[in-house]
Amino acid sequence: MAMTWLLVLAALYGGPATAGERCAAPDEDCSFVAALLQQREGYGAKATGGLGGRFVEVTSDHDAGPGTLRAALEQAREGPTWIRFASDMTVVLDSQLRVPSNTTIDGRGKRVTLIDDGLGVYGSRNVILTHLTIDGRLNRLTQAVNVANGSRDVWVDHMDLSRMSDRLLNVKNGSTDVTISWTKFHNSNKVMLLNNITSKNLFHNYERDSIARVTLHHNYFFNTVQRNPRAQFGTFHLFNNLVENWDFYGMSFSLEAKALVEGNIFKNDSQRKCTEPAFFPTVHGIDVNYCRYISIAPERSALGNGESDRKAYEQRKSQYGYTRDYKAFLRVKDNQYLGDAKPVLQDYRPELAPTPPYCYGYEKPTQDLVDKIRKFAGNPPVEAPLPAPRDGNNRQRDSGSSQKRVGPGGNSRVLSEGGRHARDPRRRRRHLSDMGRKTQALCWRSLVYSG
Repeated sequence: MAMTWLLVLAALYGGPATAGERCAAPDEDCSFVAALLQQREGYGAKATGGLGGRFVEVTSDHDAGPGTLRAALEQAREGPTWIRFASDMTVVLDSQLRVPSNTTIDGRGKRVTLIDDGLGVYGSRNVILTHLTIDGRLNRLTQAVNVANGSRDVWVDHMDLSRMSDRLLNVKNGSTDVTISWTKFHNSNKVMLLNNITSKNLFHNYERDSIARVTLHHNYFFNTVQRNPRAQFGTFHLFNNLVENWDFYGMSFSLEAKALVEGNIFKNDSQRKCTEPAFFPTVHGIDVNYCRYISIAPERSALGNGESDRKAYEQRKSQYGYTRDYKAFLRVKDNQYLGDAKPVLQDYRPELAPTPPYCYGYEKPTQDLVDKIRKFAGNPPVEAPLPAPRDGNNRQRDSGSSQKRVGPGGNSRVLSEGGRHARDPRRRRRHLSDMGRKTQALCWRSLVYSG
């Protein structure tokens, strides 16, 4: 009986039992495909990646050429593609890899590491990136994951991202409907930017960038410096993230970002040793180090609302005639502060921070959650157990139905009712998307949230 349950868990969470599994195509009848799609939550929950397309296997650890990840991504331009890896591998990249629409890069069951550069998602739709390690080694000014230029329906899950001289992750330039989950961000300076300013007029690209909708949940920010994340414009939902031992500040919100920040855990030790390198290179050509701020860092679990852009706003307000606010619209609830960490974020016009239009697996911010995120976030050999599902009244369901998740694209109905579309990949993807919208509509009437 115990062995049976181990096999079931392995099938659900992409462990050893699924590493050798062979499916004819990446459809909802393939158990390891279904197991991954079952875990989608948040604004990026409609992402299906290469579902309904074909498998492509990476067999070479070279930067380019036959069998490489770069070659697989070129093939993915021809249609929906689910990329897997034949073995553990470390790939030293000469340049960034571009990820086209309708693509999954799935490293489950293998130890896959990309070195010196990362993944660019530019103008792409329907992308899933999961179970990869990306280490920049501070060698060049690039990003681990860059979601930009109008990309949408993107899910970044169980990644281990570190040591990038630019940023570990961006969502910017008109990109939207993104979920970032169970990812470990560590040993880097400027971690994450959700929208950015590219003009002296702070609101020059407001109409383009304010459409951004991003969910961050169960991520682990560890031994970073700042921007965990920094968010401007857009709509953001941050729940059940662990931010531990930042050297300068934790989070930052400004310029009419609309954010629900709930159930996150902030932990810092003002007496710890600095783990930064001698300096971080930057895009401005200035070498920086923040060790001297560690003693006061716990008091800066976040910057004051709008502080990251207040000075520029005040200097340029008369020139550009700003009528918008430099502060973010925040709804802050149920966050926990451990060690020397102190709260900073407060509600500000919370009625303008919208309630998420989806159901989600919220967990109380306890020490158990700290331990769980430390253990399972990133690219570990085993997957985190799913949180107990909840119904629309925020009550836990029977644990025997733990795989029947509630949320758009994240429940068993979405995965099981598409079988009749198996012969037509386009109809199958459309079916899954339609099911997500129907469930989303139900969640508007019966919403799961903490409280």
